[in-house]
Amino acid sequence: MSMPAPSSAPLPGYAPAKRNNGCLWGCLIVLLVFLLPPVLLGGYGAWFLYDGFRGNPVLRVVSELVREDGMAQQVLGSGAVVAGVEGNVFSWVPGRSTDSYQVLLHGPKGEGHLAVTAHHSTFGAPSLDSAILTGPDGRRYDLIHHRRLPDDGAAHPDTSI
Repeated sequence: MSMPAPSSAPLPGYAPAKRNNGCLWGCLIVLLVFLLPPVLLGGYGAWFLYDGFRGNPVLRVVSELVREDGMAQQVLGSGAVVAGVEGNVFSWVPGRSTDSYQVLLHGPKGEGHLAVTAHHSTFGAPSLDSAILTGPDGRRYDLIHHRRLPDDGAAHPDTSI
């Protein structure tokens, strides 16, 4: 007598065994909770540094300053533009905020860096407190007071005895 071939069909009266993915889904949710905030902050930071700065009121004033200021045009050449934001720090208290930016500039004569600090009230336009331009040659210029700043000695150390 021969035995029937084993079958993969469930026995009558029993439900097929369900696969349980509870641990997988739980681990994925925990991973998502911990990784989503840094990914969103990093994405926003990257967007702001490369493109979002165009809508910032302080950086609009900086763009206008670079375009219109004669000293900036002498240092970087006519047609200098804001190429990006290298860093920014802001402080906010009700009624007043303070911003500091490190801005990368490109012009026909080379690349420059502009350190800007500004303040503004909640509903007011920003007001620049300082704008220090470091030109392609390493010299520094105060764009608010239209003067060249003295060398600090680090770029050209004194070698005399």
